[in-house]
Amino acid sequence: MSYPRILVIDDEENFLGLLSKVLGKEGYEVRTTTDGNQALRWHEEEPFDLVFVDIRMRPIDGFSILDRVKNLEPGTKVVMLSTYPGDQTRAMAFLKGAVEYLVKPIDIDVLKETVREHLLPP
Repeated sequence: MSYPRILVIDDEENFLGLLSKVLGKEGYEVRTTTDGNQALRWHEEEPFDLVFVDIRMRPIDGFSILDRVKNLEPGTKVVMLSTYPGDQTRAMAFLKGAVEYLVKPIDIDVLKETVREHLLPP
């Protein structure tokens, strides 16, 4: 049986650990990385069902990752993450194809609901 695959890309290790633990307990296969280029290589090898990506990352930012993920696999659902809410940033995320925009710190119940909304149950 194949479980929905989730990729989380963020430059905060503690945040990655938290999401991995929470989503893993929900029955999802979760991979995390602080390296956007590594994430893109993984996604190219075997696409993920849902991708969470922080907007402010280096050397490749979240919008560049969003563009590449959608080019590699247009059906992949991408959730943008940001510590800095802003209407223009939010609008750009949706314009580029994101399905959701969450502001950190993220409420765990909101996180779980977002995943359930965009993936079939495990």
